[in-house]
Amino acid sequence: ASLPETYFTVWRNVFMTAGLTRGETLLVHGGAGGIGSTAIQLGKAFGARVVATAGSDDKCAFCRTLGADLAINYKTQDYVDEVKTLVGKGNGVDVVLDSVGGDYVQRNLKIMATGGRHVSIAFQRGSKVEADLLPVLMRRL
Repeated sequence: ASLPETYFTVWRNVFMTAGLTRGETLLVHGGAGGIGSTAIQLGKAFGARVVATAGSDDKCAFCRTLGADLAINYKTQDYVDEVKTLVGKGNGVDVVLDSVGGDYVQRNLKIMATGGRHVSIAFQRGSKVEADLLPVLMRRL
């Protein structure tokens, strides 16, 4: 029963709601979990560049075996800096699948591409957010 649930969740949020397409960059928080691992695999299957965050080096290695182009250990690395290095100056991620919420929302906004889409599916760090909305205005998020 869990397998269809992860695929339904990812398909609905990443592809139907956010409209991820071939050649875009997808950021998946919690890449080693059920939803995250499904998002990595589907993102790659449909031609996206996939960046995942996870909480240990072993989990990051697992994300890479699933197809993540970059896996970031959020306990030892700043995912904002790592994503900026990957996508290059002036670029950003096209879709964020966010299961974290809280302070991650503002950090996600900093690394989104013009016209990027942010999809929240959980709030592990809380549902209340303080955010500077200038990036939303400037990049038409």
